[in-house]
Formats: sequence, structure tokens, C-alpha cells
Amino acid sequence: MSSKGGGFIIGLAIGALAGAAAALLLAPESGEELRREMGEKSEAMKLKAQQQVDALQEQGRIVLSDNVKKAQQVVQDAQVKLSKPIAAPDVPEEIPA
Repeated sequence: MSSKGGGFIIGLAIGALAGAAAALLLAPESGEELRREMGEKSEAMKLKAQQQVDALQEQGRIVLSDNVKKAQQVVQDAQVKLSKPIAAPDVPEEIPA
């Protein structure tokens, strides 16, 4: 996985922690209700993060597959070129002195 995907996950986690802290400090709700709501929100964020990871993995698979196909084509082209005989240069039979 690329570092961009990892950075997103880290940013998501930091944002979640900051949001949770703000919610605890600013919420007028009861503790039980707040914990329930935070649990629901954390599950939603976890699901969203997993969806992002899955999407990034799929993009990676597509890019990898495309690159493998390109590499195979390059190898095949090289094999065709190497299988053709190389013509010897024209050399005069006598070399002038």
C-alpha cells in the first residue's frame, strides 16, 4: 500500500480522537448517551476507513495488473527483436594497403 493511503488512515484516526475529545468536553448529553453515540460514530468511521482501504487496494491491484501487462509486452517485443538474425555488415574481400 502506498504511503498516501497510510497517511489518510493516520489523519482519520487523529481526527477521530480530536472529535471524541471535543465531544466529551462540549456535549450536554448524559455520559451513557454520549458513549452510545460515540460508539456509533466510531463504528461508522471504522467502516468508512475500511472502505477507503479496500478502494486503495483495488486501485493498487489495477495499477499492478496494468504494469505487469506492459512489462510482458516489452519482454515479448524484445524476444521478437532478438529472434531476428542480425545481418553481417558488408566487408570488402580485399583490404587496401
